Amino acid sequence: MKEGTIVQSGKYDKLIQRGSDFAALVAAHDSSMELVEGAAPVSDEKGETLAISRQPSRKGSGRRPSNGEASVVAEKASARLIKEEERASGHVSLAVYKQYMTEAWGWWGVALVVAVSVAWQGSVLASDYWLAYETDAENAASFRPALFIEVYAIIAVASVVLVSGRSFLVAFIGLQTANSFFKQILNSILHAPMSFFDTTPSGRILSRASSDQTNVDLFLPFFVWLSISMYITVISVLIVTCQVAWPSVIAIIPLLILNLWYRGYYLATSRELTRLESITKAPVIHHFSETVQGVMTIRCFRKGDGFFQENLNRVNSSLRMDFHNNGANEWLGFRLELAGSFVLCFTALLMVTLPKSFIQPEFVGLSLSYGLSLNSVLFWAVWMSCFIENKMVSVERIKQFVNIPCEAEWRIKDCLPVANWPTRGDIEVIDLKVRYRHNTPLVLKGITLSIHRGEKIGVVGRTGSGKSTLIQALFRIVEPSEGKIIIDGVDICTLGLHDLRSRFGIIPQEPVLFEGTIRSNIDPLEEYSDVEIWQALDRCQLKEAVTSKPEKLDASVVDNGENWSVGQRQLLCLGRVMLKHSKILFMDEATASVDSQTDAVIQRIIREDFAECTIISIAHRIPTVMDCDRVLVVDAGLAKEFDRPAALIERPSLFGALVQEYANRSSDM
Repeated sequence: MKEGTIVQSGKYDKLIQRGSDFAALVAAHDSSMELVEGAAPVSDEKGETLAISRQPSRKGSGRRPSNGEASVVAEKASARLIKEEERASGHVSLAVYKQYMTEAWGWWGVALVVAVSVAWQGSVLASDYWLAYETDAENAASFRPALFIEVYAIIAVASVVLVSGRSFLVAFIGLQTANSFFKQILNSILHAPMSFFDTTPSGRILSRASSDQTNVDLFLPFFVWLSISMYITVISVLIVTCQVAWPSVIAIIPLLILNLWYRGYYLATSRELTRLESITKAPVIHHFSETVQGVMTIRCFRKGDGFFQENLNRVNSSLRMDFHNNGANEWLGFRLELAGSFVLCFTALLMVTLPKSFIQPEFVGLSLSYGLSLNSVLFWAVWMSCFIENKMVSVERIKQFVNIPCEAEWRIKDCLPVANWPTRGDIEVIDLKVRYRHNTPLVLKGITLSIHRGEKIGVVGRTGSGKSTLIQALFRIVEPSEGKIIIDGVDICTLGLHDLRSRFGIIPQEPVLFEGTIRSNIDPLEEYSDVEIWQALDRCQLKEAVTSKPEKLDASVVDNGENWSVGQRQLLCLGRVMLKHSKILFMDEATASVDSQTDAVIQRIIREDFAECTIISIAHRIPTVMDCDRVLVVDAGLAKEFDRPAALIERPSLFGALVQEYANRSSDM
């Protein structure tokens, strides 16, 4: 295949005879194998090649575990990777309400909104009182229409201004609060240690950043302050009703008690259902994202029906909570409306049957009007307070992620490295011990080594031996449990993470590209000119591919760089490193996913352009480390061997065993 078309097809021998592209690929593979086949490992005195240690299997051993083994099993169970999602119980704490309401402007903002709401409610009461006063029969003789309209218009304008001001304040404070929460959770996630992402599924993170953040963005700003306004309205209605029709208090007090009881009874169920609904959304999002990423594999193995059914089950589990929550809402609404209707009927009966001495006739209409509004206002006040309690669960869940442990300081002002650090590239590792989490065993168990400036170091070992962990420790993605890492005389644990990581270059095992353009991917911080970018593309042999695009440097790159081949993505990552001019370069099995020809191109570029740099290369292809200055063999978290490749092959060694194994495997292909 070449450029999306089939350029050659046929039997192996005939394609070799024809030459061209296939022959070039085979030649690249053969040249790599010559390095391996010419370096036969030396056996020990018994004629056996040294083997790298492997963990014995207890499968089928038939014996019961000892007490010590049982404790180890229990310890492993407690240290399982994916932990259950944290879920609060009971009432949402007042601290959550306080943080939400005071996040933007503090208590001054709350006081301002309450004051404006009280003033608006006062204007509404003033208009009703003015209307009742002017329509009183005793004041009919002195009634002046012009004055009545003027005063009523002034009150109406004041009411409009106040309600508009309140709406503006609510929108502005709500926007600032939502923005603050989003920045906090984003900052917390971006600065979380890698152990957090190891133990937290992506769906759990996306659920808080999407559905929970939506509640903070859209629902809470409106309903929190509207609920405050509703309670102010309830208080004003109760005051007016008690003043002009005090006998109705006989019915209002039981109504208030009944509404509070209904509220508590409903919230005990609805609040927990809301928490369960939020928790059950995370598996849906996680499963869907994994299905989208692996859709080609799913179709190849014809597992689409199984994944469809699994997705359906997870969606049903989430919707079940929503269904029961809606049922609880209907339960509450029916009872609040029914109780309010009975009270209104009783109040109207009192107005009609009681003597005139109890209630002034001009205020009967006012009391009935307020009694009618009390029914709906009290219903909405109770319903909104329940709604807010449920939505505050989102703030509660966001706070859980805001308070997760973070990495070390991004920058430490008292320990800033010099501008051109590292100047040489000397690395000294002293008794380095690393574990991924506090309740897990050591992955690196005391590595000590020295790497000199300009050396090219190859790191080899079996899967799980600790090769990648060593690179992560150098970047402080995982913090050392014990020991030191000193680069050019500076202990890296004393530096800020940004000051440390920004000085290194890395070509990862999986090339990472972001949605955008070639320019934004090779120079994401916009630190270099177009001339420098083109020079880097030329050196990494991508200039021709980019030039062929009509947009040139602005050529599009889709998510994960799917519109570029794996080899081109890796070369683009190489060009990104070239622009940085780092003195230390890390390669984490950088050529594991590319063909032999592209591997040879990358190795040649590294030899030519990074000749004066210290290079640490992790590789499982033995030919890629044969031209290294020294090879580090990591086994079971220990540095078992560290010497020149030729010296290791000349004696019985673990590296020699790996070389022999690779040669045997390649010859069988």
